[in-house]
Amino acid sequence: MIITTRIRHLLLALVALNLLAVISARAAEQCEHCPYAHDSACDDRNDRNEHDRRGLVVGFNLGGSNANLDFNRLGAKMEREIEGGTGGAMRIGYGISDEFVIGFEVFVAEKEDSAVEMEAGAALVTATWFPGGGGFFLRAGVGTGVTTLKMTSPENIDWVEREGDAGLFGFGYEWRLGNKFALGVAADGVMTEHSDTLGFQDTEFGFGSASLQLNWYL
Repeated sequence: MIITTRIRHLLLALVALNLLAVISARAAEQCEHCPYAHDSACDDRNDRNEHDRRGLVVGFNLGGSNANLDFNRLGAKMEREIEGGTGGAMRIGYGISDEFVIGFEVFVAEKEDSAVEMEAGAALVTATWFPGGGGFFLRAGVGTGVTTLKMTSPENIDWVEREGDAGLFGFGYEWRLGNKFALGVAADGVMTEHSDTLGFQDTEFGFGSASLQLNWYL
């Protein structure tokens, strides 16, 4: 399934930024291995503690997803669940301390079978808090969501790139494996609100993912 055009463009931009970040990090690593380079920046990198998150952060998530649609029709509240999809995320950010990382993230979810075709995504500005500077984290963000949804049962739904305001809340835990790399698990939920259309009032569409998370602290 092809991801929504806007979200795909944002993902490509993040991939490019990730590649530039990795190239820059490799150049900086020469300082750590050069016997003649002992400037203060090099000493700071070598003195990093286990959970030092200061500086550039890039990463991605990959896992499963579920989605939920709530709306009002003719005064009756309707709810539809979509289970068994795939989901993921990409991020680039900056750690202002060991406890706080500010970033830009793109979350996506999709599913396709005989009854459902779904592509959903959100681009958000996020803040991730690591209480006490440890491995546990809480994540929140605000931005824009885009949803393409077709359902044939129990009733016909046919949306094409409906946009709306989006919010994110997530949590998880990461283990630092080396000076720059961390492996973790995360549970994230994105909620979008859409403007009223014929047959759909007070519409809320949300998707969540349970995923493996990989971060590089550069």
